[in-house]
Amino acid sequence: MKEQKHLGPLDGLRGLMAYWVLFGHVSHSTGMESVPVLRSAHYAVDGFMLLSGFLMTWHYVLRAPKEPWTSWRTWSAFYIRRYFRISPLYYLLLIPSFAMLGLYAHWEQASSAILTVANTLAPVVPVDLSNVLSHLSYAFGLLPRFHASLPLPDWSISLEMQFYLVFPFLMLFVLRFGWVAFSAVATAIWLAANSSTLGYAHMFSQPSPLPMSLLWFVIGMVWAGTFIANQKPQLRWILLGCLLAVISRDPHDIILVFVFAWILFAQKRILLGGLADAARRVLSCRAAKFMADASYSVYLTHLLILRPIAYFLLTKTQLSTTGQWAIALVITTVCSYGAAIALRPIEKWGISVGRQLSRKVVAGLSAPHEDRTAGSLVQPAPQETVA
Repeated sequence: MKEQKHLGPLDGLRGLMAYWVLFGHVSHSTGMESVPVLRSAHYAVDGFMLLSGFLMTWHYVLRAPKEPWTSWRTWSAFYIRRYFRISPLYYLLLIPSFAMLGLYAHWEQASSAILTVANTLAPVVPVDLSNVLSHLSYAFGLLPRFHASLPLPDWSISLEMQFYLVFPFLMLFVLRFGWVAFSAVATAIWLAANSSTLGYAHMFSQPSPLPMSLLWFVIGMVWAGTFIANQKPQLRWILLGCLLAVISRDPHDIILVFVFAWILFAQKRILLGGLADAARRVLSCRAAKFMADASYSVYLTHLLILRPIAYFLLTKTQLSTTGQWAIALVITTVCSYGAAIALRPIEKWGISVGRQLSRKVVAGLSAPHEDRTAGSLVQPAPQETVA
């Protein structure tokens, strides 16, 4: 089926983005300057956001006939699934993060001093009730004091949860006003949040508040929603997503989005479509599926593994930068993917619980009193709102 054909490559891209983050952090933590773009892990996170926007919209639209968007049960089921997908593993890793916060901060500060680079951890804040609650509730991404205070790259986890919180509202906006209006409004919000005069980017070392990163989610949403509505990719919607990337004025992000568009949508005989088709097959192979399944765990655990390794190599050895980088990359890669295999049952348990609870909620949609008149992008109406 067409859906499965495109979801396979998306999983492969997700796995690659997770490894890019690991690769970038290893390069940064060992002072490896010869990989200037790949050492910038934030571009991979932008790719993650695009994929998240695509996948959330894809599944939300496909479920619309059975889970109408105007029903509170649909929203509840969505929130339950996403909460239990994210929280079990994250909450588990909060334990060593809080327990060893001081030690991790020491390792990071010592390594940063040797490399003469900025410390990526915020000043150590007390492990008090407000700190713990802000992380358990995922609100820490909205708080400058806490948004990057742990030895986890969890600022983007808070960002994801913010996106999930508003996602049903965004889809209702699309249903009412259409993709063009939605893209325009979302881009205006993103520009305002990142403006030097109106925005608040100076308060955060990472773009953890949703308005600061909304653009990348929107690109994926536009591509997924319009693709399903029309049953095939349409050039105008592909170009709209690319245009939104151009607005960012970051050449690396622009190239990344264009590459995503080429991989996902290029057809045979145009735009090197044969090569894109081969790329899609590679991104759908078993190794890519493994990397995708491991991506969330690898993303969360790799810094916990990397920081003591980088500290030891920088302070206890006389190896060259290349040698330190190579050793750190191999050990962090092996340990991170090994941890992903060990932690996979926790992820599966959360997914299973989320599905079971959400099914109980959705089961009520068949009740006679429930409003089931919500429109669906799967069956597009004549209006531009769903075309």
